[in-house]
Amino acid sequence: MISATDEPLHVLDLPQLYQKPSGTDLVKALALLSLQPRTFGTTADVVKGPAVQPAGVTRYLTSIIASQLAWLETDELREAIWDAAAARLSERSGRTAMPAMSRIFNVPTSSGEEYTLTLHEPSITADNLGMKTWVSSYLLSRRLHSFGSPRALVPSASTTPSTLSQKPLRALELGAGTGLVGLSFAALQGDSATVHLTDLPEIVPNLAHNVALNVELLNRTGATVTTGLLDWSVTPSPLPTAEEQFDVILAADPLYSPNHPKWLVDTIKPWLSRGLDARVVVEMPLRDAYLPQVKEFRQRMGELGLAVVEEGEEVGYDDWESPDGGALAVNCWWSIWGWTERYNGSTAGSYWEW
Repeated sequence: MISATDEPLHVLDLPQLYQKPSGTDLVKALALLSLQPRTFGTTADVVKGPAVQPAGVTRYLTSIIASQLAWLETDELREAIWDAAAARLSERSGRTAMPAMSRIFNVPTSSGEEYTLTLHEPSITADNLGMKTWVSSYLLSRRLHSFGSPRALVPSASTTPSTLSQKPLRALELGAGTGLVGLSFAALQGDSATVHLTDLPEIVPNLAHNVALNVELLNRTGATVTTGLLDWSVTPSPLPTAEEQFDVILAADPLYSPNHPKWLVDTIKPWLSRGLDARVVVEMPLRDAYLPQVKEFRQRMGELGLAVVEEGEEVGYDDWESPDGGALAVNCWWSIWGWTERYNGSTAGSYWEW
């Protein structure tokens, strides 16, 4: 049996196979060996120490997989223990080898309360990185409450009528991934907004699943959330009407291909409302390899007639690790964009010429 202790156990404190431990004891030991990815944070000190000292754990796990576990009574129990041991091994092979998991995120509100979101992340493969939560999404979800209502961001000198009036705010998230940003925005806005989360076909089912996982919070706050497909590389036809456009467009970590700056801005163009109160809110990591794409994004947004209302940089810590096992700092840039005077709703007619 494993006794409760605040100190990390040694692998020899775990049930040893020569003792022919019960299936229950092996299951408990394997649960104790479970590793979660490094948690997100705004400081490097965000990880609790392991429950078991790492020395000898890999050998312990491989011995379980190699054993026939003949003293256990059922094949089902043996299979469950082998599967758990194999999962513990994969967890020790890096973030990309970890199995599917559900993760908890706390979203601050302007009142000081925190909303709790549960997000499912499938196991990561090279072609489904969009189903992982990234640090820029985490940082933006924690910043959203400080923006207040988008109405508060309207320039006080504007003479263009607000398009928002008293109708519910319409918000669109592009490349929503696991949905952290859009779900956070929906919970914070409550019944004053409807939020549509979009991504590619292979990502939308998990996105819809995450909406369902958080239905209690969404119902409690009066939020309305939908999900759907939106491919940035495809021009919508017919073009959205003014009623179909969105007051706020959200995007986090949207640039990881040379095509993405053009595709992203080309997608913002038809879907963003033309009122001076319309906003685009983005956050992205300043990765060295993608700085040219960030520069191109800024240039294209300006050419579209959008200007930065507010911006800043912040550092977060992703669930990846540095080569030495330490927390990996990621510098991120956040920005809020709005239409300039000469591209506002009164001149939108010429703007629809593709």
